[in-house]
Amino acid sequence: MKQYKDISLKPYNTFGIDHKAHLLIETSFEDEVIEAISTYPSLKVLGGGSNILLTKDIEIPLLRMTCKGVTIEQENEDYILIKAQAGENWSEFVDTCVAQGYGGVENLSLIYGSVGAAPVQNIGAYGVEVKDVFHSCEAFDRQTKEKVTFYKADCLFGYRDSIFKQSKGRYVILSVTFQLTKKNHSFKTDYGNIQKILSENYWEETPEHIATIIKHIRRSKLPDPNELGNSGSFFKNPIVSRDCFLSLQKRYPHLPHYWVSNTQEKIPAAFLIESCDLKGLRMGKVGVHTQQPLVLVNYGGALGNDILSLAHYIQEQVEKHFQISLEMEVNVW
Repeated sequence: MKQYKDISLKPYNTFGIDHKAHLLIETSFEDEVIEAISTYPSLKVLGGGSNILLTKDIEIPLLRMTCKGVTIEQENEDYILIKAQAGENWSEFVDTCVAQGYGGVENLSLIYGSVGAAPVQNIGAYGVEVKDVFHSCEAFDRQTKEKVTFYKADCLFGYRDSIFKQSKGRYVILSVTFQLTKKNHSFKTDYGNIQKILSENYWEETPEHIATIIKHIRRSKLPDPNELGNSGSFFKNPIVSRDCFLSLQKRYPHLPHYWVSNTQEKIPAAFLIESCDLKGLRMGKVGVHTQQPLVLVNYGGALGNDILSLAHYIQEQVEKHFQISLEMEVNVW
């Protein structure tokens, strides 16, 4: 277990915000995680730093888990259960699965963050969410001080939501086990241009081909955090009532939408932001990305509060034009 005092968090958040942590603890093994929690009961877990916006120095201890390891727990001709430690890099884990021909996570390629953080937010992209491949996870319950196992039904997964998010801070995920397919894959290719690119290249639907396309699409639309600070999608796509959707559709006949239920539709937040003429907007050192309006960027040297002010302005404009409240996907610290 390593401990760092008054350390800059700039390398540990994808926005590249330069605030300090009074104490940062790094753990490489499960017993170190439990020891750290016992020693510092108030500590907060810092994952890959891809879903946080720092607005001040952090006084409470932070825990950064670097536990590594990917193992096969069980397999047959059709399925495989593959377990990854919480500190594994999510994107690298997906690449490992895709390289073996395992299906299920290819649409989640090139998402920044850690494996342990993935179920908390129920991360998703291009029609697939973590819950679709989630089998179980091991976590430490800070309330009972016991190690517990959660199966899919226990996790209360929803759109960018889970029991881990609802019970914020109570559970520290130690490892996650995924159920992936070895054959008879069920691919999701009806989002974006996936099917179109497959056809143009005369490619069969395979985990490798779909992952390649997803990476190409993401790189063409989303900035690399190493080059331009950002946290990916800053806002959730709002889910509105059927009546609200039909009313909007009269004003915008080509309004993109995704069916949620017979009474609800999901509308892309990017469409709402762009319709308010905010795409490419720049306010000092921060702005709305020129290619993807769902992404807020740090052009260099910005403070977290600068980005937060821009986010609030976007929320106000969308509320004014559409009477829809945008909810932040990013956690503000």
